[in-house]
Amino acid sequence: MGYPQNQKVFRIGVDVGGTNTDCVVLHPGESDKPNRGIRGTFKTPTTANVTEGISKAIAGAIAQSRISHDSVSAVMIGTTHFINAVVQADDHNLRKVAVLRLCGPYAQENPAFTDFPPILERIMNGHVASLDGGLEFDTREIMALNEQQVRDECTAIREKGLNDIAVVGVFSPLDIEGKQEERVREIVLEEIPDADVVLSHEIGQIGFLERENATILNTSILKFARNTIRGFKAAIRLLGLKCPLYLTQNDGTIIDANAAEKCPIKTFSSGPTNSMSGAAYLAGLDTSSGRVSDKQVIVADIGGTTTDVCALLPSGFPRQAGTWVEIGGVRSAFPMPEVLSVALGGGTKVEEHNGNVTVGPESVGHRLLTEGLVFGGKTLTTTDIVVACGHATEIGDPSRVKHVPTEILTKAKAQMKKLLEYSIDAMKLSADDALVVLVGGGSIVHMGDKLTGVSQIIRPPFHDCANAVGAAIAKVAGQIDIVKVTEGLDEDQVVQSVCDDAKQLAIDAGANPDSVRIVSIENLPLQYVTMKAIRLVVRAAGVLGQDALLKEDPTATSEMDESHQETAPEFKKGSNVEKDPKDFLVSPSAAIDIALYRPEVDSDGTWWVSEVDCEFLATGCSILACGGGGPGYICYMAARAALKEGKRLPVVDIDTLKDDEHILGSVSYGAPTVTLERIFSGTEAIDATDAVLSCFPQIEMAAQIAIEIGGMNGIRPMVTGTHYNVPTVDGDYMGRAYPRLYLWTPFLFGKEPTPCTQADGQGNVVTVHKSASVRKSEKIQRKAGQELGLFSQLVFPPLSVKEVKAFGTLGTTSLAWYIGRAVYQAKQQKTDIMQAIVEANPSGRILYTGKIVNVKRHISDAGYTEGSVTIAPISSDEQEYGSATTLETREMVLPFQNEYLYAELVADKDNPAKILCTVPDLISLVGSDGYALGTQDLRYGVRVSVVAFVAHPHWYTPEGVKLGGPAEFGYEDLDFVPLGNPYYEPKRVTKEFRSKN
Repeated sequence: MGYPQNQKVFRIGVDVGGTNTDCVVLHPGESDKPNRGIRGTFKTPTTANVTEGISKAIAGAIAQSRISHDSVSAVMIGTTHFINAVVQADDHNLRKVAVLRLCGPYAQENPAFTDFPPILERIMNGHVASLDGGLEFDTREIMALNEQQVRDECTAIREKGLNDIAVVGVFSPLDIEGKQEERVREIVLEEIPDADVVLSHEIGQIGFLERENATILNTSILKFARNTIRGFKAAIRLLGLKCPLYLTQNDGTIIDANAAEKCPIKTFSSGPTNSMSGAAYLAGLDTSSGRVSDKQVIVADIGGTTTDVCALLPSGFPRQAGTWVEIGGVRSAFPMPEVLSVALGGGTKVEEHNGNVTVGPESVGHRLLTEGLVFGGKTLTTTDIVVACGHATEIGDPSRVKHVPTEILTKAKAQMKKLLEYSIDAMKLSADDALVVLVGGGSIVHMGDKLTGVSQIIRPPFHDCANAVGAAIAKVAGQIDIVKVTEGLDEDQVVQSVCDDAKQLAIDAGANPDSVRIVSIENLPLQYVTMKAIRLVVRAAGVLGQDALLKEDPTATSEMDESHQETAPEFKKGSNVEKDPKDFLVSPSAAIDIALYRPEVDSDGTWWVSEVDCEFLATGCSILACGGGGPGYICYMAARAALKEGKRLPVVDIDTLKDDEHILGSVSYGAPTVTLERIFSGTEAIDATDAVLSCFPQIEMAAQIAIEIGGMNGIRPMVTGTHYNVPTVDGDYMGRAYPRLYLWTPFLFGKEPTPCTQADGQGNVVTVHKSASVRKSEKIQRKAGQELGLFSQLVFPPLSVKEVKAFGTLGTTSLAWYIGRAVYQAKQQKTDIMQAIVEANPSGRILYTGKIVNVKRHISDAGYTEGSVTIAPISSDEQEYGSATTLETREMVLPFQNEYLYAELVADKDNPAKILCTVPDLISLVGSDGYALGTQDLRYGVRVSVVAFVAHPHWYTPEGVKLGGPAEFGYEDLDFVPLGNPYYEPKRVTKEFRSKN
């Protein structure tokens, strides 16, 4: 029978994968029918020129569904084409970019392109300029825009022959009036009329470096993406379709083709999201009868090589990854789903050696049809196991696998089941059974067995084209990421206003106003703010409205730029880019054998810190931060930038200094949200140090030291020391991170933290010469810090070397290095990361391994982030890098006040609650990658281990327990519960690796 020919009702969804291009024709008004409105499907190999494959797939699906071209209301395409150009460093289609930073004095320590792989930096770095501009967290201008500066830079850019320009302003997502980035675009286009100008606030959210990186990538790929998308439009016209074209975005929504031409990075990795949302639709989970709001829903997309697993939220959207993702080795910020990939697919190899059967990780991938046994090949794969077990016997020739021994079939089947169980359980938020939807051509690897932890398994019809279905049903979204000062306001009304704005953005993008709903709200209070302020990330979504579908011939467009025709990403002959594999590496340690690495320590005992050492230190400092210390990545990259400029970062043991010499140190002071955006100028610590030294004219500084070893502060003195040409002492004044100024070990010996000075990057310096009490000093500095923009460097008074020997916690720089080295060596050698950490610090113990299931946060009257994180247990075979010392069935709760305060096992019917340790002992929450989570990083579902270390003996004195123990944080009735391990003096890098020459 025929179908309606005169109404624009059908949607065409296309997903361009690495192997195949899938297409479906879908009638959204028939979602209540058994086929869920799917009228036709078509699969074809992905072609080098993806437009050809898309045309063939669409034509095939239309022919199969027997609909008229005039009845197609929209085409939605998901493609990895653009990201491939970045991942493969395709210098034919990537262009050099001019970067204009509106940052005033800030971000000077972290130049643009610092954390790019060398090959991408060479391809993309065309010009970088730092200009007046930028905003504070409360939208005050850091500096007013200097229009003449912008015009002068345009002259330089024009002389270099560049016209791809990225504009990045500090806190630009808050610039709703368009005072800075928007105005710069106007000026640039006046000076360079043919320029492509990309504004960072249109690309990413809060996080300056990550948003800048994403903006650079988007700008570099812009012309290639524009030509590709125009090729898509031309293909649709040639097929006789007159309907809107949309591209699917990374977050599971769609963007119209014209907008996608400006922001192609938002479509970089939409394939997994399409698959997840398409799976939920095919399984009927969006219907009233299929809705399972009381159950966890996990989608597993099994292809030829991997199984991609994601958790679905009640909104129907996949759970989102953290605040940043890596694209081609570049750390970037934009919404993407959290997807776990494991090496299990239809083409996964199965091997037998001496009776041991292994499944993966190698795969024949798209060569399955020629290499698999059932297809006449010589390689045993999981597909062969399935067919040999009597399942999917319509695939290939079952007679070709009759010889496979039963023992191999049994063992392989058990391993395939275990891999699938592991991948599903790893994405669950609790131990409760989950509903699982299996999709993808490789989903036959599940042979009907019941899976542990799974209540129901659904393999819906059309499961092998779920990705294209997800594209066809994708919604339109609007998102806002903004900081709001709520002092004196009704916070609920503030949140509602932002929600209304997000909904309007979705409507403006084409969503039906009646269908728009808020799908996620993140309300994150800012730390250390005496007035109330919150960061709100709100997303709204709705179905595509009829008005958007009735656009008049929206595929009409200008001709493509002939100099950048669409080509398959590849290295061209004669390319100026050398293909050294090391050029693709961002991690310095990835290029070396860590077990053989020796840091440079000269015969005088001076340790000359390298980029590899900085990487180890950043990771070790994150673990010793106990949840605080601020995001260490910024200081880590500042140190690497200093080394690339030819500066040296010396570290010495305190014994190399004279007792009457003096040492100063600084600490980062402010809110992590601001730290991520208003990055160091490099003058903060210098101005504050100079101010403190002016109070002691008789003293000359001989060395720097970290006030706290945790987070960014462990590396900070090395960067500051380059200005004064002084070394950094191996040690600090806490042995960890603490949230108050006076929680430093010298105070235990009567040393007041005054005079104490903080400075911002604009030459503003505030000194508290004397105060009635240390707590009053803290309040004064907090008030001043707010006026300075909630991020400064604070310097304590100098101490003599003799005093530091008595009062300090020495050797902690080395300790951080040893812990960091242990993490990276364990990852390189694929051994137990958590065990490596506690072996690097023998006073440590693994208390718990689990995943975060609940996070509570609020801001105290003093401006500290308070709350708790709850961790649920996982089984031993679920752990990626080994098991904890003991496996618990109970949950664990960690209360925190910027840092974690104690670790408590929750009571159950068989056991009372039990506190395992408290401050001042160190409690750290370490992710499965070995990097610790700050309290600002906590989120649902993250797999973690709780690792604790014994504090320095200074904290074990009665004075130390009183100052740094539970009572200081409001737990007056809670006694100090020590970890119970002995304390070990840290080994010194300067002694173990000292040159004998």
